[in-house]
Amino acid sequence: MAMRVAVERLLDHYPEATLQDIYKTMFQDRFGVAHLLSERSVVRDYIAKEVEHAEGECLKYYEACGWRGDYVRVDLRAVRDGVMSIDELTDRFMRSAECGPKIDSAALEAWQHEWVTISTVCRDLLVEIDGYQQDSTNIAELIASGRYVLHHSRRYNEAYKPHYRIVHRSIL
Repeated sequence: MAMRVAVERLLDHYPEATLQDIYKTMFQDRFGVAHLLSERSVVRDYIAKEVEHAEGECLKYYEACGWRGDYVRVDLRAVRDGVMSIDELTDRFMRSAECGPKIDSAALEAWQHEWVTISTVCRDLLVEIDGYQQDSTNIAELIASGRYVLHHSRRYNEAYKPHYRIVHRSIL
């Protein structure tokens, strides 16, 4: 999927998304779940607790991340609603870690270049987002400090109450 189309789709589906949220989904699509893994039982327990908080109607049980579409967000309401069992989701989430690239200096450098490309290709869309300049500065500072992982913005969390896990599309 083209970068621009992915950003347009995200902003269309989530008009409250900020640049921080766009960065997050693009990062998830590049690196998957490797930075989140723990023991299977811990992951399963955490998913089970979060499913209890996954309230409201689910608009999409599955949704591609980023512009590559290598990873898919699986809404935890899929477990709540019986579309998928908690064990199926846990197993798919854990197996997805094997699909992502190793997070090393070369991969992070490639990510920096990719983010600059995304930001450049989609600049006219991105500058219209509330808080664009501050988010852009914060992301640049994050990357310069050697960190890369961001959470969803408060605005996104309040508007959409996201509860999901990332699964590689080949495992979904």
